Amino acid sequence: MTPASRPLGGRLKIRLEALGHGIFYLTLRLFGQLGAYLLLLPVIAAYAATSRKIGRKTAPYLSRRFPSAGRPGRWLAMIRNLTSFGQVLVDRAWLGIKDGDLRGEFIGYQQLEELVNRGRGVVLLTAHVGNWQTALARLDSLPTRVHALMRYDQEAAAKHYFDLRDGRRPFEIIDSEGPWGGMIEATAALQRGEVVTIMGDRLVKGSAVTVDLLGDPARIPEAAYFLAGSVGAPVVVMFAAKTGRKSYQLRVWDSWYPRWENREQRAEACRNSGARFAKNLQEYLDEYPHQWYNFYDFWQQ
Repeated sequence: MTPASRPLGGRLKIRLEALGHGIFYLTLRLFGQLGAYLLLLPVIAAYAATSRKIGRKTAPYLSRRFPSAGRPGRWLAMIRNLTSFGQVLVDRAWLGIKDGDLRGEFIGYQQLEELVNRGRGVVLLTAHVGNWQTALARLDSLPTRVHALMRYDQEAAAKHYFDLRDGRRPFEIIDSEGPWGGMIEATAALQRGEVVTIMGDRLVKGSAVTVDLLGDPARIPEAAYFLAGSVGAPVVVMFAAKTGRKSYQLRVWDSWYPRWENREQRAEACRNSGARFAKNLQEYLDEYPHQWYNFYDFWQQ
């Protein structure tokens, strides 16, 4: 849908969002990261106090992650979750506008590099956790090309850090809204021995597997496992975490090769892979409970 073809209400919403983001971008230019963090406080307080919608969107996760918390505890967890998310948005703009000085460690980089050097490609599976765009920025040190299979809306008000900076993008985008969901391009990249990053925690369309997550069944996309198994590439789970105002951590949590010889084995291999990813994600959430930005009912699907 082009901007001109959107309903009037939709165009107004986009303009208001663009105005809000523009104010934050200006604050970043004038007062830096800390200034934008301070601006977040009244915005989040007003949003949490006046919007029932955000409570409904965060409740499915927070009620499962903090089942024994009362109403005040759940509200505090929501504030911490929103604040963490807001800071990540500020950081990604800071990274683009001011070339921000984010320092971090990359645990498991050598393991990832060794898998890349085998020349069979790598499916790098991540999630909407931590400052994940920092992870993408760090991948340009790998000895091969990196592609991100993602939905990319150039008209979105919330710009990616690579839209806000000059110079070469550290990875190439494969549009998941393109033909065949970008799978043909992703397959070709893996066959050339390159890296394809995919978000494994959000089902928008396509086939899925059902896994246990935080005690209840949830559906997650199986595209990453099908893609890796079809070309003989490994799946590597990597999550980012914000560990301080100017620090982060990237960590390789797990890696494996999905394998099968027939359709029945393929379905089982994808289910097992999904369960393995869900286990990694739950371990991450045990360590960083407020850094999963999942604002919809992941389990109802």
